[in-house]
Amino acid sequence: MRVLGATGFSIFALGVMAATSVSSQTADTVYTNGKIYTVNDEQPWAEAVAIKDGKFIAVGSNEDIAVVTTEDTKVVDLDGGFAMPGIGDPHIHPAMVMPRRAFCSLPGSFFEPSEEDIIKALKDCLKIYPDDRKWVMASGATFAAMSKETLTREFLDKLIPDRPAFIEDETGGHQIWFNTKAMEAAGVDRTFVDNPPEAFFDRTDDGDLAGVANEGAVNPFIAVLEPVDTKVKKIAFTRLLDEALSKGITMFGDAYVFEGDLEAYEQLQKEGKIKQHAVLYLKGNLGTAELTPVKELERWWNSHDLPGTKGVKLGMGGSLESISEALVDGYASETPAAKDGPFPVDDAVPERNSTPVIPADEFAKYVADLDKAGFQIKVHAIGDGAVRATLDGYERVIEANGNNRLRHHIDHCSLVHPDDFQRFVDLNVTCTIWPPLNAPGNYNLGAIKPVLQPMTWARMYPNRSMWDSGIRLVTHTDAPAAPLWPWWGMEASATRQNPKRPELGAMGGDQALTVAELVKVYTINPAWSLRIDEVTGSIEEGKFADMILLNHNLFEIPLTDIHKTKVLKTIIKGEAVYEAQ
Repeated sequence: MRVLGATGFSIFALGVMAATSVSSQTADTVYTNGKIYTVNDEQPWAEAVAIKDGKFIAVGSNEDIAVVTTEDTKVVDLDGGFAMPGIGDPHIHPAMVMPRRAFCSLPGSFFEPSEEDIIKALKDCLKIYPDDRKWVMASGATFAAMSKETLTREFLDKLIPDRPAFIEDETGGHQIWFNTKAMEAAGVDRTFVDNPPEAFFDRTDDGDLAGVANEGAVNPFIAVLEPVDTKVKKIAFTRLLDEALSKGITMFGDAYVFEGDLEAYEQLQKEGKIKQHAVLYLKGNLGTAELTPVKELERWWNSHDLPGTKGVKLGMGGSLESISEALVDGYASETPAAKDGPFPVDDAVPERNSTPVIPADEFAKYVADLDKAGFQIKVHAIGDGAVRATLDGYERVIEANGNNRLRHHIDHCSLVHPDDFQRFVDLNVTCTIWPPLNAPGNYNLGAIKPVLQPMTWARMYPNRSMWDSGIRLVTHTDAPAAPLWPWWGMEASATRQNPKRPELGAMGGDQALTVAELVKVYTINPAWSLRIDEVTGSIEEGKFADMILLNHNLFEIPLTDIHKTKVLKTIIKGEAVYEAQ
């Protein structure tokens, strides 16, 4: 029998594999009769794989795998089913966000909730919220669905009169809704001096705090939040990581880890409850220019027994919606949305449109010191000005310390100026894209478009242009700030449409990527960015047996059906860690 993949490559393209090299081995498990997309350019398709001691020992045809199969080998017949490497998500937030969702998770924009839906969900949480918690904490709501009349201290005081309340929006820390008790606990009042874009409050007409804190203004509340003990953290972390297994995610990066989170991670690792390959990025800063000293970060890391690459997360901006990201061409100051937003463009100092959170010289020195200490750096940069400033810093680091051996990268990359495409390539920097902003009708795009210049808006997520320029693209979900839906994101990047709202049409359709390209964006490229591509990210002899089985062949279905993908089985190091019921 001769089986062809959808691309036309024979799965026997390199069918005569080095059988002599594996003939002396006996496989623990083999998967046969499948259509297996390997993401190995030298052997893109296979029919079968053999696994021993958690690694692939053979990849090829059924006949090839028969060489290492004995009566003691477990044989799994895929019956023509599709398999591929596991998904990588190098930017999720188990530590930063999940503990605040341990007892109450609210619906975000992807679920298109009404204000009534959000308030009902909060009320339902309050019915069962633990009495022994001093604070009420909830997370995940889309504030864009709520009115200014509701997002007030007064409204929240009526719902939660007796305890401080910390209600976080879906972005995971850029905005919070608080009550009067929380304000008192944090020691903030109307005298707080706004420092936009780093920290500012929504205010009433008479200048008082209305009930929403933005960017760094959330920090006084975070500083006094009731500590979440290690037991609760472990529960919270594993909720997200277990969900990730069901979505086929076999490797991840936690993109913001505090010192107090490391004990939970260490315990979970020792207990064998973290199945995925994990990389932890420690807190460098959060929406402010205040940086955690490098020696302090080294102490955090060295005080715990943690696996893999050590990293640091930095932020060079906030969000486009709050006009707190640097843009090369500035914001559109004449639109009503720009004038009437929480931080009006036409009243801003010029620096707000051009200067990232961390000053250039300070950023370059700090990153150079981190690089010397062996920390891989992940930088939150959305606007093309923030992206350019980050590249400037990386360039200076390479000049000082040598090449980008640690594979520092930039996350979100919503806007990249064409003049900077080649710099990504030259500096060996990855761009970690966020698919929801590829598609109309999602995640506050309605709030973003009015504050951008038309020429800037037209450059949103230039994925095709970046790919063709040689930039190594990676993807992420940012979960739980957004749902853990990699297949939704893959479809949005292939069609530039909202899978749930195709009637809205495509946004920048010429920037779509092919399925074959996107599979790399979701597998081997994340592995490369996490510095684990030598052991995972593709199905190759000698790598860990990380593989997912799907309900359909991604290469044989309409692009508009990609979001319907279901993971039937997730395999990590040869172990089936998830099976669909």
